[in-house]
Amino acid sequence: MQKRAFCLFNLCLYLLAFSALTTRATASSEKKELRVRVHFLATSTSVRGSWFESQDVYLVGMLRSGTDAPSLARLIDQYPAYRRPLSTNILSGDGGVFLHLRRDPACDTAFAAMPLRAAPGDPMAFLPERLGFNPKLPRSINAVEILPCYRVLRRE
Repeated sequence: MQKRAFCLFNLCLYLLAFSALTTRATASSEKKELRVRVHFLATSTSVRGSWFESQDVYLVGMLRSGTDAPSLARLIDQYPAYRRPLSTNILSGDGGVFLHLRRDPACDTAFAAMPLRAAPGDPMAFLPERLGFNPKLPRSINAVEILPCYRVLRRE
């Protein structure tokens, strides 16, 4: 009986240690900061507030170093109400812009589940009605394909 309790105790310790190690490895990879060239393709949603944080969501093409083709991603820019959103020049620039980003798997979503309201920088994106926008994509995409999510790290 004591041997069985001892084995169960050791098993619990092993599982607890394994859980802590895998959580730490996952958390460290999610905290990694990336500097990536981003080309804005569409505005998904924009929420502005005077008492809470504002949030803008975009469909972007990202070109990481060492790759030839851009990958599609969901980009979230969340900032306090006293800060300004990304400028129209940044959003509508043809050459793209380098941004500091952090991967956030918790907000990954299917392409079909992401509303595309307007072109990036278009003032019509703030209207309450749902706008339909079909951006020129760098590659074809399946509606059920999962878009990885990234968050903008602001340096202001």
